Amino acid sequence: MPTLTKFEILLINKLKQGQTQRYISEEFYAEGIKPHSLSSIEKHLVAIRAKFGAKMMFHLEVLVGPV
Repeated sequence: MPTLTKFEILLINKLKQGQTQRYISEEFYAEGIKPHSLSSIEKHLVAIRAKFGAKMMFHLEVLVGPV
């Protein structure tokens, strides 16, 4: 099972709460969390999906389980 960084765990938890990538980007910016650009959020999610071999975000959530 691949390991996740603190940032990746935070990102996945935000998605599990139903937040959009754009909203997460804006929230991270407001909280001073970097990286916070929408492009960076999207790139991190692509990398996380690749790490777990997930084809879709839903598939990733099933593979990751509770974090």
